[in-house]
Order: sequence, then C-alpha cells, then structure tokens
Amino acid sequence: MAPDRVGHGPLYRRIVNGLRAEIAGGALPPGARLPTERALCARFGVSRHTVREALRQLRDEGLVASRQGAGTTVAAGDAPPLYIHAVTSVDELLQYAAETRYLPDSAAFVTAGGALAARLGAPGGTRWLRVEGFRYAPGAALPICWTEVFVHADFARVGDLIGRRPGPVYALIEALYGERIIEVQQTLRAAALPEAVAGGLGAEPGGLGIEITRAYRTAARRLVEVAFNLHPAERFAYTITLRRGGLTAMAAGGNLSGQTVAIAAGRERTP
Repeated sequence: MAPDRVGHGPLYRRIVNGLRAEIAGGALPPGARLPTERALCARFGVSRHTVREALRQLRDEGLVASRQGAGTTVAAGDAPPLYIHAVTSVDELLQYAAETRYLPDSAAFVTAGGALAARLGAPGGTRWLRVEGFRYAPGAALPICWTEVFVHADFARVGDLIGRRPGPVYALIEALYGERIIEVQQTLRAAALPEAVAGGLGAEPGGLGIEITRAYRTAARRLVEVAFNLHPAERFAYTITLRRGGLTAMAAGGNLSGQTVAIAAGRERTP
C-alpha cells in the first residue's frame, strides 16, 4: 500500500495534520490507541525520528498521552475539539483559509479616523474596504469565529472575490495586484462578544472572546490588509512551547511569531 501523503510542509507536520484530523473527526476517539511507531512509519513513508517528533507535538497540544508499556492514546477531554489547525507560516495560513469557509455578510468603504485608525495601525484619513462575516470549519454548523477584514482601498477589487474564491484575502491581493505579502503580524487579546455577533457564534452576549488580529505587510512595509478574528473563549486554546536555544511553535504562529494557536474546546496551555 502506498504511503499516505497528508498536506504539505515538513514531514512530521503531515503526520500531525493527518492524525489531528482523525481525532477531531472521531475516527480516533478519546482513549483510542494510536498505531505503533513502526506502523506510522510505514503508513506515512517516514523515519521513526519523524514519527516521534509528530507524536511529541500532539502530546504538547494535549491531544494524545503516552505511557510506558501502554503506547500512545487519544487524550480524554471535557469536550471534543471543534476545530484544530496548525498555522506556523504564511503558507499554512493559506491552507487554513482554503480549508475553512468565509461567508461575508456585508461590505462597505470606511475612512479610518480616530479609534478606527488606531485599531488598524493606519494613518488617519485612509480609506478601507470593510468586509465582515462568519468563518466555518468543514462540515460544521457553528462558526469558528466572526471575521472583519479591512483591505486598503487601493486593493479593493478583491472585494468582488471574497467569499466566492477559496483562499485567504492576502493571496487574492497578490494575484490581482502583483504585490508580495512577506510579513504577518499576529496579536491576541481578550475582548467581549458583542450581542450581534454572540448569537451567531452560539455564545453568550458580553461573554469573553479572544480576538486574533493579523496585519499584512508587503516587502516595502506597506499595510494592505488587517483582519480581526473573534473567537468564543471557551472554544479557543493557545499553546506556546519554550525550549533552550529558542522558541519552537507547536500548533500555530511559528515562522511568523514563534507562537501556537489552536482553535479547540476548553484548553489553554502554556507549558
């Protein structure tokens, strides 16, 4: 049987993505034993070292547990993860956007002034196309998050494609305008869930949310897009792994910020 080829990127991450999807989808329920290292080597066509790196990452995310003599099993939890995805580079941000569905509810031009300019980190008086809507995981009825996307007016033609063409907005900007996005600055903060948004997310109005802000810049340091993604706190987990000699990201943010973001249920861990 030919080895499985799941996704792109480092070999160990292909294994992580494949096993994570099976855990999230219920093919590997809590308490289930994972295949042996030898079996995983054969399945994915990789070395034992690569398999062990993948299992270590899954342990760091709290998805599996290993015991001597008992092998590796899927960890039990209070609630199954709703959606988990790795974002360790700009390329994996592309994969995340391709896997999920963004359904815009509205779009309009706005002028950044005062609070909005400060929120965007943009000069006052600049014009932006503002698009808002919910983002969904594959097969999910409940949205992952509420997303506001602000695109600089010079690149506003992408508005005709948002929600109609798969992939992230920044990739549409690159394709239409020939610009190259080389930096994505990611910021996390706590935020209350507005009443108009909470209902759609299946959360309590005024409850705690986690907002991920991503600011996209070109090689010339030009800010072309800012996206705000608001998640219910109880369905969001943040993990960061520190090691001597540097910071290693385990679920999201590695090449960009050295940090991990996993959209999951009821877990927030800082090892």
